[in-house]
Amino acid sequence: MYYRKALDIQCVLETAGDSAIFGGYHTMELNENDEKAFLDRAQALADLKFTYVVSCQMYGAQKISPEARDKSSYTNILKLMLTYPSLRVAYIDTREEHVNGKSQKAYFSVLVKGGDKWDEEIYRIKLPGPPTVIGEGKPENQNHAIIFTRGEALQTIDMNQDNYFEEAFKMRNVLEEFLKPRLGQRKPTILGLREHIFTGSVSSLAWFMSNQETSFVTIGQRILANPLRVRFHYGHPDIFDRIFHITRGGISKASKVINLSEDIFAGNFAIHQKIPD
Repeated sequence: MYYRKALDIQCVLETAGDSAIFGGYHTMELNENDEKAFLDRAQALADLKFTYVVSCQMYGAQKISPEARDKSSYTNILKLMLTYPSLRVAYIDTREEHVNGKSQKAYFSVLVKGGDKWDEEIYRIKLPGPPTVIGEGKPENQNHAIIFTRGEALQTIDMNQDNYFEEAFKMRNVLEEFLKPRLGQRKPTILGLREHIFTGSVSSLAWFMSNQETSFVTIGQRILANPLRVRFHYGHPDIFDRIFHITRGGISKASKVINLSEDIFAGNFAIHQKIPD
């Protein structure tokens, strides 16, 4: 959620004068109503630019489960949505329907957000069947949620990744790479960013796996992609040209057998560019 906070501050800094930049926006000569309108405008602009969709297939099942562990997971996710208004959660919902006198299961992609005290449903889209029958868990978890995303750029983030507030300020500059003219070259459709795994501090094994991921992903896979050009793409926390990819099958493979990596499907269609760390 640092991205939204960074957008708020960038809007304030660009709209305010020098006195506000050096002394904080509270030093601006505004009455109470004007200051509220100023901050509301910055937040509204951030809402137009940024949405965070978390794909959690089990959220619906956890919501109605009697198990204490499921209830705890549901409560934690709900607390996040109530804390961060820009956060959305997409999940697969299962219901019993009666068709021609027979009972059968119906599957839906559902998007919810935080309300006053509980979650509120925004969209519900009926699926032709259980998504995991066609594909695997993680790719289908991404494929069913991508329809709820908005905008022209889409960043994929793994659940064990973290970010820094300073890194969030770079996003506007990074996105300019999609628009930068290149003589005799096509524009990139994937921008590769470095992965930071925050779970490395949990234990010595987690620290080892975090370092292994750094060498395997940030160093090894990027070199294979550029300059060697013998591998397509790793998947996260890369930024996709969303319009390009959703019109070519999505960012994840929709089959169980064809590709080994769950993210390689996007790489088959893309031009990859690594952003310097």
